[in-house]
Amino acid sequence: MPTGTYAMTFDGPDGEHFTRTTTLEKSTATDPTTGKDKDIYTLSTEQTGPKAFTDSFQINPTTAFPEKDRQGLGTYLPYRPERRSYPYFDPGAQATVPLDYLGPGSVGGLDTYQYRATLPDGTQRTVNAERRTGTLIDETWSLPSGVWALNDASKSAAVDRARSETTWLRALQIMALVTRFVAAIAIVWALVLLARRR
Repeated sequence: MPTGTYAMTFDGPDGEHFTRTTTLEKSTATDPTTGKDKDIYTLSTEQTGPKAFTDSFQINPTTAFPEKDRQGLGTYLPYRPERRSYPYFDPGAQATVPLDYLGPGSVGGLDTYQYRATLPDGTQRTVNAERRTGTLIDETWSLPSGVWALNDASKSAAVDRARSETTWLRALQIMALVTRFVAAIAIVWALVLLARRR
């Protein structure tokens, strides 16, 4: 999960907008039980508009789940999300609700998994997450006042970021295969040399 700040803008009814700014920061602290340095990731989110909130908590970068004191995912989904429901903590409602798997989708030519959470007030949050990275590349909020959807510029930026991350993953997978192939050739070559010596 890359550190940094990401802003997403949503367009709503009557030309209204709201913005969600998410920052993932990495710091280091000494673990009191082991005495060794430990990386700490903090996810901070500020959202304006009809579902305004400010939220900050420590996150496990591997799972995207909070480290402690909270149940449920925040803004991010885990790397390689699964086709299942996840607990989702909504900071505006201060409630944990299911983020249910709806099925496969596609946004900007990328394969996605679609999920939906229904909040206690009836608001629905629907997200499309890229299948390999978990990057959110589309999102809508259905409120009594109308539907708020991720605007085209934010969606395009999210698709570009997800496409870049999947390209890196493919490159790493190819490099791993090439490395295994070279290692296998080296082992066979070593066995041939060993057999010649005998």
